[in-house]
Amino acid sequence: MRIKYLLTAVTITMLFIPVHAQEEQEIRHELSISYGAVPNSIWIDMLTDIIPAVFGETYENGNYVGPIGLEYYYHTSPLIGVGAIGVFATHNEDGFHNEKLTKHRDKSYITFMPSVKFNWLRKENWGMYSKIGVGGTYINYCNKDYDDNGRQTGEKETTKDFVFNFQASLVGVEVGGDHVRGFAELGVGEQGIALGGVRFRF
Repeated sequence: MRIKYLLTAVTITMLFIPVHAQEEQEIRHELSISYGAVPNSIWIDMLTDIIPAVFGETYENGNYVGPIGLEYYYHTSPLIGVGAIGVFATHNEDGFHNEKLTKHRDKSYITFMPSVKFNWLRKENWGMYSKIGVGGTYINYCNKDYDDNGRQTGEKETTKDFVFNFQASLVGVEVGGDHVRGFAELGVGEQGIALGGVRFRF
């Protein structure tokens, strides 16, 4: 009878250990989506408009969408995650010269940045972190010119450019459960000086 009880206890223990181990399995992957404010691309627009402004050219009726961020990290340790950030933004506005409509321009920005995340404070349901990403932005410009009567002249003019870009989030806070968390960050870069979103951990 003692052998029977012993075998039963060993069997239950062997069944319990894999389940317990699975529950304690470390979370390695993160997938996040975010929306930010005041990205680097706004500053790029402002710099490119300085010289035209000297000659009386102004831009109004601006509409900016983004930056929309998508990022992935693989945690090599509980402290460090390595991955990449993708960002998309668009901007369109009307150009005036001496208060007359002269052009309309559309811009789109697609950014890719390899990134590192440092989880320097980790609690059960919240944490704090910093991250930095460095890469580049592909910019697509599309301009339409108008005559004095407001009619389009000629074909659309499309130009492309590629510039260095980055994201440095100095302080990030995430709150939630093991697998889904909301987050907010403060910093500077193409994702914005402030951004927030949702993060999936698995």
